[in-house]
Amino acid sequence: MRHQALVRVAVDRPLDQLFDYACPVGPLPEPGQRVRVTFGRSEQTAVVMETGQPPAVDRARIRPLERILDPGPILSGPILELLRFASRYYHHPIGETVLNALPPALRKGAPLPSPAAAEPQWRLRPAQAHPRLGPRQRAIVQGLETSGTALALHALADLTGLALRRAELKRLADLRVVEAVAHEPAAPPSASPPVALTPDQRQAVTAIEAELGTPAALLLDGVTGSGKTEVYLEAAATAIARGLQVLVLVPEIALTPQLVRRVSQRFPGQVAALHSGLPAGERLRVWDAARRGARALLLGTRSALFTPLPALGLLIVDEEHDPAYKQQDGLRYHARDLAIMRGHIESVPVVLGSATPTLESLAKARDGHYRHLPLGTRPDGSLPPPVRCVDTRVHRTDEGLTTPLLDAMRTTLAGGRQCFVLLNRRGFARVLACEHCGWVADCPHCDARLTVHAAAHRSICHLCGFTQPLAEHCPECGQLLSRQGLGTQRLERALSRHFAGVPLVRLDRDSIRRRGELERCLEAIRQMDAGIVVGTQMLAKGHDFPRVGLVGVIDVDQGLFSVDLRAAEQTLQLVQQAAGRAGRSGDPGIVLVQTGHPEHPLMQALQRGDYASMVAPLLAERRAAGMPPFGFLALVRVDGPSAESSARQAEEIARQLRRHARGVRVLGPAPAPRHRVNRRYREQILLASPTRKALHQTLAVARDGWQQHPPPRNLRVS
Repeated sequence: MRHQALVRVAVDRPLDQLFDYACPVGPLPEPGQRVRVTFGRSEQTAVVMETGQPPAVDRARIRPLERILDPGPILSGPILELLRFASRYYHHPIGETVLNALPPALRKGAPLPSPAAAEPQWRLRPAQAHPRLGPRQRAIVQGLETSGTALALHALADLTGLALRRAELKRLADLRVVEAVAHEPAAPPSASPPVALTPDQRQAVTAIEAELGTPAALLLDGVTGSGKTEVYLEAAATAIARGLQVLVLVPEIALTPQLVRRVSQRFPGQVAALHSGLPAGERLRVWDAARRGARALLLGTRSALFTPLPALGLLIVDEEHDPAYKQQDGLRYHARDLAIMRGHIESVPVVLGSATPTLESLAKARDGHYRHLPLGTRPDGSLPPPVRCVDTRVHRTDEGLTTPLLDAMRTTLAGGRQCFVLLNRRGFARVLACEHCGWVADCPHCDARLTVHAAAHRSICHLCGFTQPLAEHCPECGQLLSRQGLGTQRLERALSRHFAGVPLVRLDRDSIRRRGELERCLEAIRQMDAGIVVGTQMLAKGHDFPRVGLVGVIDVDQGLFSVDLRAAEQTLQLVQQAAGRAGRSGDPGIVLVQTGHPEHPLMQALQRGDYASMVAPLLAERRAAGMPPFGFLALVRVDGPSAESSARQAEEIARQLRRHARGVRVLGPAPAPRHRVNRRYREQILLASPTRKALHQTLAVARDGWQQHPPPRNLRVS
């Protein structure tokens, strides 16, 4: 009897195995194609991973495929190889790893969009006298004039920096200013006014171009304002001219509209932006256009790394130090590290760019694993601003503001310059407490205090989102409650009191909830409609504002003494990135950092101004302790509905790990720094080893054990 052909598929379930299914009569699906299968009592979308393998179970138990969803593979061979590696390296179930690399619509079984059904593109009608247009309409017309080609709505939005609606284009069409067309071929890269590259920039571009077609890793290490973006654009233009595609990863697209606009202007009609903020249908169309090679440059956040690109020739990771590249749930991967692996798999150079590289990247550059491309000067010849510490033990603070900082702000504003004030804590106050009996407003679901949001008159947990009306009196003793600690909202109020009449903008997650609000805020800053800008780390996200004369950093001390391994490193990076907003366009600037510990080695290093010397003591500490990048760590976390059940399971897993540990230290279990989050209790076990291989072997053997004898269903192990 002739047996039906079998395929082995990945299913979106927390099971670390592939499953055999029998194929119906007809063409055998290939690896990378989606199929529908019956799994348990429901139908699921699955991805074919292997064909022609002997069955892993008795053939009588193998079910048939329900149907084949795609005419051919939608995940390429290199992407499947990358996903297999990610599953092994991060010890995460293969099915969850593969299915979550697809856009949400494809995971649910939606068909691929038809290229013929793509959304319309818009172009200017032949030259004629345009009617009187509003500011947004003029921006649309100018964008289409700049591009010289027809653009889809999302591409036009990226080019103009506006949150556009289709109704606005239809209105312009009614006025006979624009017209819709089905499709036009992309224009060649824009012949924008050439930028005179500095010798360092030209050397970096030449080095990147020489590596096209090879699996090289290059660290573009440039001071803030040194022109890393222009290096990216020049190298991308060379790759595109050779018929190759370019993938540019950014930490958060919403916070980098300037970069999106510059890339869109340089390559009009050829750029696709892919991120979670897009509607599901639009996200699928963008992903599919890139997969088919219809877009030469894909600009996206970390998940865009898994997009198949048939002619990938260059991969760029901008701001490689940013923590946003680390996925914190599900597959807990680091996009920077997987980008290096994708470059190796597809023989593509990977450029890591940052003014404040991570210690891991710096160590690899110094060891010769990465090619180091320094950009030591700004194109305009200006110098990074000096950093001075203001001792808060000597200078009393008024709602977080010291007299030296206020005086420096007055001088800066009098000179027609802008002041940026950074406080990396949103809300009005950190704590709502009673000074009479000691009661504190805690989150009922987490080990966290509720943050006061005075404008919304709410108390909010920033971990789980729990919210309740803002109380005025203590529920225990009835006394008036005190709002303690600083947030950006309180700082905004204090600055408005000290600088009455000076236009002020607050930039944090609470102030830009509405679509297009960030673009409006950034444009107001750029046009000098705001003399003072107060905000969180969003201020330090690579924005280029030419008239910033002063950056004030309100509180960095929490990062100096944190238990987090990377807290000191990330504090340095944040201050350096924020400092880089000042002193551009040839105008000198200054940075004032308020601290209660000006004698701390990191504060002393900040004042010296050389990032390499700042991180030298951190590297020495890491080497002595065997911590990354000189050793390897893994964290196993257990979370459950009760502290007792989580602790019991963590103890059992720790015993299994110790039983199989060879050259690995197993530390714990211990409660996580945030023990209770959203009503679940978290225990963690830390594994440390001088070699990566020993760490993987210990984890793999122990993980087999807890998968064969899985924990109760209400407990999660990651």
